[in-house]
Amino acid sequence: MAITPTTTDPRSPRRRHRAVSIIAAALVSTAAASMLAVPSAGAAPVAPAAAVSVRSADRAALLASETLFAFAMGDMASYARLRNELAAVIATRLGIAPAEMSAAWASAEIRHQRALLAALSQLGVAYRRNALRPGVAFDCSGLTSFAWSSVGVTIPRSSGRQIRAAAPRDASTAQAGDLVHYPGHVMMWLGVGQAIVHASDPSRPIEVRVLKRSSLRYGDPTG
Repeated sequence: MAITPTTTDPRSPRRRHRAVSIIAAALVSTAAASMLAVPSAGAAPVAPAAAVSVRSADRAALLASETLFAFAMGDMASYARLRNELAAVIATRLGIAPAEMSAAWASAEIRHQRALLAALSQLGVAYRRNALRPGVAFDCSGLTSFAWSSVGVTIPRSSGRQIRAAAPRDASTAQAGDLVHYPGHVMMWLGVGQAIVHASDPSRPIEVRVLKRSSLRYGDPTG
């Protein structure tokens, strides 16, 4: 069924937040069906909520949710348009050419695209150690677990185990949505340079940024 999204109008914040709530609930339902959240040893498990309302007014997070909603409704023309719009928003935020990021996303296989969009739908959500609570809080591996589980791919719950379980890639063979790792931290690649989305530490909410590191590991959770 085709839809004509009305939630992209920035003058309609209530409609935009409603779209976020709808898609967040759908994502969490999918994730809960395919994954049991298991924090690091010694910590109490933090299970995904049954339904959430994303506590973020980040324009990119709202647009990511709208893009996923278009896909869920089968409106692939709107999906591609919104995906490209979001790529431009993220690229501009990071000082990257929008066309380069849009091309990187479009060339990624569809599960990679949707997993990346799921992570981006959580921009602005708080960091909390051992957390995997969509719309509330994540740690680094919680965010990547959530994003990939939203497309039916279950990955381990710790950063080191995630990258070891993924099929090795490098900057020339990785695609947008793949895992990026350095010791103690896991992220998702945005497909250009060292641009990533991640949950990093308690002082910063989930964000996009460009890393400046000499050595990174890349991995594809789909093998």
